[in-house]
Amino acid sequence: MVLFIKGELNNNGDFGSEIHLWNNNGSVVFIGCLALVLITTCFWTIRIIKEVDLVGALRFLWLLLWILPLEAFLNISAFDYHHVTSIWVKHNWNSEQMWWFRKKYCFHVTAETLCMVPIDGGPNYVSENAWCVSKYNTTACSVIRDEAQTEAEFWLLLFYGLLATWGCIYMSLMLLIIKSLERIISKPMVQKSREINVVGWLTFPVFCTALFGSVFLFAPYSYLDKLNEQRWIGYLYLITSCLFLIALLMGWFLSAFSIRSNIDKQNKSNAILILIVVLFLNAALLITIFIASILWSYRMELTESERGDIACDIKNSQCTGCDEIIGENRCPEWSFEDITNIKRRQLKQSATLAAIFFLYDINVMMHGLNLRKHLSMYQIDYV
Repeated sequence: MVLFIKGELNNNGDFGSEIHLWNNNGSVVFIGCLALVLITTCFWTIRIIKEVDLVGALRFLWLLLWILPLEAFLNISAFDYHHVTSIWVKHNWNSEQMWWFRKKYCFHVTAETLCMVPIDGGPNYVSENAWCVSKYNTTACSVIRDEAQTEAEFWLLLFYGLLATWGCIYMSLMLLIIKSLERIISKPMVQKSREINVVGWLTFPVFCTALFGSVFLFAPYSYLDKLNEQRWIGYLYLITSCLFLIALLMGWFLSAFSIRSNIDKQNKSNAILILIVVLFLNAALLITIFIASILWSYRMELTESERGDIACDIKNSQCTGCDEIIGENRCPEWSFEDITNIKRRQLKQSATLAAIFFLYDINVMMHGLNLRKHLSMYQIDYV
């Protein structure tokens, strides 16, 4: 909570919490929310286990199937393999959001003074030492700040790493619970439940792919829209959402209409075929998103203008010279490495999402193939 409580209200009357898409703050918040939902549900399932309530067990199974993909994405994102935590700490060090870390790790009584030296001295000074001499008649500011930031980064990375590791262990337990529930409920009942609830099953990817596509294109903390080539990722996710929606409509048709004649059987067979074809096309599209995200993350070449534009768009980035026309003079506080790692982080998040929804797509496609197999053996003429 120290990342989201700054001790006092700002002039607008709200707290100084910020959830960027490129750092781990958002992942931590959502992991905590999912953990709260899961622990509440686990208390609820105690009664289900005691009473052997198969309906309640099925509901718990569906909840786990919904939560597992989100849990996987958030925990994979929590592993900071692009060192964006260091970037966030460095460029947000003087914000009120970081007050606790400055108070904890800065040298005694320097948290609001020497430890807050701006990067490169800020807009009115030629260097950090010039700022420090002018304000406090010393040159120790940079050393004090750098040591405090290093310690803060260490403990934050340790926290994120332990959280992500525990999350992976917990996901393994969730998979074991899902398999156990399927055996307790019985495979035919689970299969029938999936057939009846295929609309609810597909609502999740329809909503999530549309959400992430919109976030990548329009969210103020997403920077994939700054390069024309990478804007296509957002559009491809929206197309994926449309394909999942078509599959959902086919699933609704399969669950809503029963077979009373050979014509009904043929219509259902055609609907299953459309479902399988749409999911196959969607799987190919998700593979394309995955490969494109990985390739673009490794072949990132930014110009000075693009680096400056992205840096100046980052909220609370302590940028100077954003009104300059020359790209080199726009936000020199942010290096190419900083911006490149942020972009790579978001592209790797895109690749992770594509992989998760690909597995989701394949799972539903296998369900469609099983339905087609069962339908082919349905002897309506003998009923």
